[in-house]
Amino acid sequence: MPASSIRWAGRCQVLRMLLKKPLVNRKEIISEIGVSQSTLSYITRELLSRQLIHVREISQKRGRPYQILSLNPKAWSVIGIKMGREEVRGTLFDATIKPVKTWKIKIYSDLRSNEGYMNALQKVLKELYCENLLGIGICSSGLVQNGKVVVSHLMGIRQLNLKEILRNTLSIGNILVMNDVDALAYAVLHSLNMEDVLVISYGTGIGASFCTRDRFHHFEIGHAVVADSGKCYCGQTGCLEYHASEYAVLKKYLKKEISFADFVEKEEEKYRAHIEELRSDARTNFSAVYQYYKKAFHELSKLLGSIIMLLNPKHVIFLGEGMVSNQMVEALRKDIQLSYNTEFLGNVEFQLGHADWESGVALAVTHKFLSKAAKW
Repeated sequence: MPASSIRWAGRCQVLRMLLKKPLVNRKEIISEIGVSQSTLSYITRELLSRQLIHVREISQKRGRPYQILSLNPKAWSVIGIKMGREEVRGTLFDATIKPVKTWKIKIYSDLRSNEGYMNALQKVLKELYCENLLGIGICSSGLVQNGKVVVSHLMGIRQLNLKEILRNTLSIGNILVMNDVDALAYAVLHSLNMEDVLVISYGTGIGASFCTRDRFHHFEIGHAVVADSGKCYCGQTGCLEYHASEYAVLKKYLKKEISFADFVEKEEEKYRAHIEELRSDARTNFSAVYQYYKKAFHELSKLLGSIIMLLNPKHVIFLGEGMVSNQMVEALRKDIQLSYNTEFLGNVEFQLGHADWESGVALAVTHKFLSKAAKW
């Protein structure tokens, strides 16, 4: 490998390490990436010359001072955007993934179309765009493949090629488009440093992402057919979301039948206050409202147990707007362990996670295009 390529690889390794750990000393870097003192000195000078890092000398009572390296927050910026049923929300981050500015566009029922979302997305980008942009990450609900939202029934989108449209209209090159649950998984794994993790997002919809060896696999489990009844908004009968999402819980809570299609279309106007009330009660005293969740959680736990048997994750992390307490995770864990033999589940750990979509997709786009910031 040419010397220039070796130095480039070294610069990338150092930057990735600093993205993971804000303050790192030279010994840690040498141990982590396996370079010599002299090579690291050369890499450090190169990164300093491009103003990508800061270096601070720490004095000691005895011995020579030692150096602490950190990312320069102004080295580059990234934009992370979440496209959802209710809004398109974007955040401009500095190089350390610290939020600088947020902008959002509310999405009402008449805007849930390819054109409506693209207009909202372009307005958000116009407010957040800056000169030293490393890349733009967009995460969306629904089935996302190769820069395109193939279908999102919740959002009224089909075959929306975000990457191609943005490249043609705004001449933006570094674009990453991913599923929103994958973005949450990315944020979780960055903060917890885990592997073989199954991430479950729970709310008005249900999603899943499995990460192993830095590869993410999204599963449309919300539309897995688990029963012979229940007309889902996607057109199928018996989807998991019909029987296990907050829609199913809300019907128990309100003690009445609700059309799933009506719930999806008019959730803000007719049902949002009830959902927030239910979440508030679940957050403060889940045992008092468990009766409303019991059947829905049982349906969810049956499918999750099967997924755990198939994938053999080390951790299952629950998050999402509807997963608001550790007691909810514990209820699901107990239900899964009552239905499945311990030998089939293994030593999997269950826990509540905390993450947001924009920082997750911003991290993903940074890792994807970081090598470009280090190449010259």
